[in-house]
Amino acid sequence: YGVHVYNKGADVAHTLRGYMGDSLFWAGLQYHMNISQFSDVSSADFRDNLIVATGLTYLNDFFNDWVFNPGFPHFSIDSVVSVPNGPDYDVTVYVEQKLRGAPNFYTNVPLEFSFFENDMSRTTQRVLVSGQYFNFTTTLPFDPVMTAIDVDGKISDAITDEERTITAAGTQNYTAARCTVTVMTVPDTTYMRIEHNWAAPDAIQNNPSNYRISSLRYWTIDGIIPAGFYAKARFYYDGRTGSTAGPGQWLDNDLTIVNGDSIILLYRRDASEEWQEWPYYSKTVIGPVATSKYGYAEIDSLAKGEYAFACGVSTVLIGVDEEAAPNGEVIAYPNPACDQLTVEWPVGDEPVEIRIYDTEGRLVHAERAGGSLIKLVTDRWSGGIYNVEVIREGQLLGRNKVLIYRH
Repeated sequence: YGVHVYNKGADVAHTLRGYMGDSLFWAGLQYHMNISQFSDVSSADFRDNLIVATGLTYLNDFFNDWVFNPGFPHFSIDSVVSVPNGPDYDVTVYVEQKLRGAPNFYTNVPLEFSFFENDMSRTTQRVLVSGQYFNFTTTLPFDPVMTAIDVDGKISDAITDEERTITAAGTQNYTAARCTVTVMTVPDTTYMRIEHNWAAPDAIQNNPSNYRISSLRYWTIDGIIPAGFYAKARFYYDGRTGSTAGPGQWLDNDLTIVNGDSIILLYRRDASEEWQEWPYYSKTVIGPVATSKYGYAEIDSLAKGEYAFACGVSTVLIGVDEEAAPNGEVIAYPNPACDQLTVEWPVGDEPVEIRIYDTEGRLVHAERAGGSLIKLVTDRWSGGIYNVEVIREGQLLGRNKVLIYRH
């Protein structure tokens, strides 16, 4: 309907619906279609028609921020302060806005804030948020154990997130959040939300080790997590720029100028703390160590808080904590995988054959491919361990094992 969206397309349409709410969105769209049928219209015409139909004057800000300029906003909660007030609680939420590719901080963004109780029920309030720093106070009949922004995904900001209710040990693949969690112990029902933030983490203020933190992304782990819960997690770093697809979208090239040798993992509990190297993790390098820009950090004892890759001299990764992955010439990810598996191999003049075997040696899939990678649909494979082989002109390039899991 005539909206010029600077390559943000469906994200803008989805967000406009989130700004207006379903009923007003459809009423405004119907009014616009009726009054503008058989006419050429501009984005400004569309905006004006929506305002006339709904009275939502803050749509001026929406079109200025989302339609007439590029980029996305990013919103995070710096802190939440809860003060008893009789039987209720006065809860103040402090919000920080960051930008990804946008020229100015967004104005009058209608964000939904969800306040959770211990039983995972939540109360949601809608607040218009503006500027780099913002806070508001609300009164609730309970003291929230967790507060989160836009849980229902109504605003297409610079975050991809997932939440899961976990009741048993096993692997949880948070695909949108670019994280794999291996749950070891679950004493009680657990709610875990993981955000992949497509924005720079806060800078390191006190930096005697001269760490250089990522300029493009970080993760946030939050949830309602009982005492005794124990899990591991895997975050991939990826600084390669030689191809166009992968689990990390090459977001760590600023930290891997030569290779990933100096990649470390930082952590802080919240914005009130300074970044420190997380003490319980190992790093695996995929490919030749001297040139590899790809691998992963595996966290032991996953905790709530923020995690970010940085470049620096590690005080944690010593000896066996930092090692090369076997069969590094052939890469298969994500591992564990669910519905899709990507296999990569060195580029060559001749095509390769990909062969997948189960643990009993039966061939379950074979396919020829050129280039340097292929995406395999695995949603009909049974859960279990599979061997992946890549062969070129009768020679084995490499072999890897992958786990296919089922929910």
